[in-house]
Parts: sequence; C-alpha cells; structure tokens
Amino acid sequence: METGEPRVDRLIEADGGQAVFVLGDIAEKSTNEAMVAIALERYGGLDVLFLNAGTGVRKRIHEMSDEEWDHVVGINLGGVYHGVRAAIPHFLEVGRGNIVATASTFGLMASPRYPAYSATKAAIVNLTRALAIDYGPDIRVNCVCPGPTDTPRIREFPPRARMLTETQKSGATVHALHRLARPEEIAYAVLFLASDESSFVTGHALVVDGGQTITASSASV
Repeated sequence: METGEPRVDRLIEADGGQAVFVLGDIAEKSTNEAMVAIALERYGGLDVLFLNAGTGVRKRIHEMSDEEWDHVVGINLGGVYHGVRAAIPHFLEVGRGNIVATASTFGLMASPRYPAYSATKAAIVNLTRALAIDYGPDIRVNCVCPGPTDTPRIREFPPRARMLTETQKSGATVHALHRLARPEEIAYAVLFLASDESSFVTGHALVVDGGQTITASSASV
C-alpha cells in the first residue's frame, strides 16, 4: 500500500502519462489478478510486468515470530508468484511479454539479521532463471539486484536515528563508489530490462550496486 503523497500515478499524470492506482495487498492473488485485469481493460494490453514490492524484518531467525516471517515471505516472494501467475496467461496468449522483478544484492550474499529478506531475494534470483527457461522465447524474465539505495523508506522509517546510521554505514560498504544509489539509478536499470534495448537478455540478475558485491566483506551491513 502506498502511503506517501503525491501518489505515483499522480506524478505520472502530471508528467503527461497515464496511470491507474489500485489499492490492495500485493501478497494476495486477488490483488494481482485485479491489477492485470484493470491494465487490460484500461489500456487494451500488457507489455511489461514490474514486480517491485518488498519488505524486511531485522532480526535473527530465532527472534522472528511466525507472523513476521510469513509477512516478509508473503510480500517479497508471494507477490512475485501471484504477479507472474496473473500476467503470464495474457503474455502467452499474445505471444510476447516481459517480466522484471526487484531482487537485491542480499539475494546474492547474506546480510546479518536479515534471514527472511535474504532468503526471499535469493529465491527471486533463481525464480527469474527458472521462468526464463520455462517461458522463453515468448516471455523474457529478468531481475535487478540493487545495492544500498537512498529511498524515503530508509530515511523516514522509525527509529530515524538508527536507520540513518545504518544507511550511512551501508553506503560506506559500497567499495567502488562509496555512496548510496539514487533511486533513479536503479530505475534506469529496470528501464533497460523493460525495453527492447535488452532484447537478448533473459534469466539475468542485473547487479546495480556501485561495487558493493565486489568483495564478500561488503555483507557486513
């Protein structure tokens, strides 16, 4: 659920584009089916499915409740599962489609006190590969693996002082560029995968991390 203002659809419309805002739970099958149905009804087709919802809980696994584990898995992995299940029948019917999901560098390396998040992001990386095999050549499937990114969720999620400290520390772990990514730098990578410029790219986890994963020691966030 989006809580910020202005909403993304209004920003798109203000920039001259068209968008529809659908309120729902991305972990639910019905929400994903509704989004695809509304896109087909409003715009007459669906070219790209971008799966970007995600969350995490910073605890060791024995400290997590069942509800916290299920919440992270439901959004991060369940959202991708229900999203592709809703879109793939249409893509197969028209004989083409493009799916892009957001994984994470923590799907390629572990992070302390982030078991559910790391596990689900790793699952997205390998699910991307499996889907690319199963549905190529009709559907291309890729994912992006962002490194630490300066987003409102990091800046504004309480307790702010702790989160800002962790944000600064995570930026310091980016070995080559030594800073956080700007959101648009991740968006440009997604745009590349969503466009025909990447027409020969499928089953790929595109790392956009400023050098975070160059050495294993970068996992110490």
